[in-house]
Amino acid sequence: MVPDLSFEFAPEESQSFQGAGSPEPTVLAWRSAEDWGDVRRLVVRTDTRVAELLLGLVRETAAARHDEATLVAVLARFAFEAFPNASHHVLVAREQEEAPLRTLTAAARNGDGTRVALSRTIVERALRDGHALLYVHGQDPGRASESIVLSRLETAIVAPLLGSSGRPLGVVQLDVRRPARGRFTKDDMDMLSVFASQAGLALENLWLHRQQQRAFHSTIAALVHSLTLKDPEAARHSERVRGVSLAIADRLRLGPVDTEVVSVAALLHDVGKQGVRDEVLFKPGALTTQERQEMDQHATHTQGILDMIEYPAELWDVPRIAAYHHEKMDGTGPFGIGGDDIPLAARIISVADVFDALVSERTYKSALPPDEVFAVLDKGRGRDWDAAVIDSLREAVQEVLAEIYGREAPAPPRTEPDEPMEQAA
Repeated sequence: MVPDLSFEFAPEESQSFQGAGSPEPTVLAWRSAEDWGDVRRLVVRTDTRVAELLLGLVRETAAARHDEATLVAVLARFAFEAFPNASHHVLVAREQEEAPLRTLTAAARNGDGTRVALSRTIVERALRDGHALLYVHGQDPGRASESIVLSRLETAIVAPLLGSSGRPLGVVQLDVRRPARGRFTKDDMDMLSVFASQAGLALENLWLHRQQQRAFHSTIAALVHSLTLKDPEAARHSERVRGVSLAIADRLRLGPVDTEVVSVAALLHDVGKQGVRDEVLFKPGALTTQERQEMDQHATHTQGILDMIEYPAELWDVPRIAAYHHEKMDGTGPFGIGGDDIPLAARIISVADVFDALVSERTYKSALPPDEVFAVLDKGRGRDWDAAVIDSLREAVQEVLAEIYGREAPAPPRTEPDEPMEQAA
């Protein structure tokens, strides 16, 4: 594995990106981004190895599109594969145009820990003009200030990372430094422009996904806050239900995406209670049949509210799952679905919802101890609630009580009847 290093700008160049009297890099060749499309078609058409490499790059960057660490590792590996002569690789970028450049990776092929220096002059030109460049650094043996790092430089190629709009996101650079052999050529520079175009799009997609996630989660936070304004305890209940649901999901070994669905749906499962009249919602005693019917409508209200939100692709089913948290395994819930037709995430939230309601103290009731809560759940086992979900909560109950409710209690014993022993003959 190639280790990450730090990069630095060449010390002989000032913060103003000017040479400050020092020797400037010598550009041997350049290629405008306007020509990159033609170059890509030419490279792919004439070099089968490169075409296969690029296909693999597209496939793997797509798979890593939501994980920066994995994406950067993929780009570093492909950079060294595509450029066998390269001894060092640097990738710096910025998500916002006004932000400073950030090191995504700075790596040596042999892992020798050498610092990686960039020329400010070259970086500025690549970002400003959108040019891929082939260059050597100006050498003046008589200058005491000449960078030791750059004095080993044979050749380097650099290209801007361009997004879909043509905005430069950063730069990618590959170096050949002594004692490595060989020099980069104009063909290598053209190849880097092809690599940089794919890298730029991959990073842009990653950052767009992040922006969508931030916007989505801010919407979720606003909804939860709106619930707090009407009923602070309902908001706290939703937070606890999410915690219990995640503990169950962990025991059931749900994957990251399914776990995120459970987390979001659990947090939002009661937003529809805003459509229930206060005299029904806050009634301390038992509800009448008509009031119970009105309360049951909050599941429908939940779906109606959540359907108005635009979700990331992996969370598109959140409204349905949140709405189904009162469905029964025997099909007698508000929506009339049962068994495996109820999404597993909804079955998890259903058990977590009941657990929190019973184990929490309310103004009109005392908190039940865990063994009595599980007695209730086991009574509805397989009829109201999923048996496997109940068992998973039972496994996690000590952790749940300690971390979510600040209590310590032994795991309750199973209440299922023992198998009858066979009588001796």
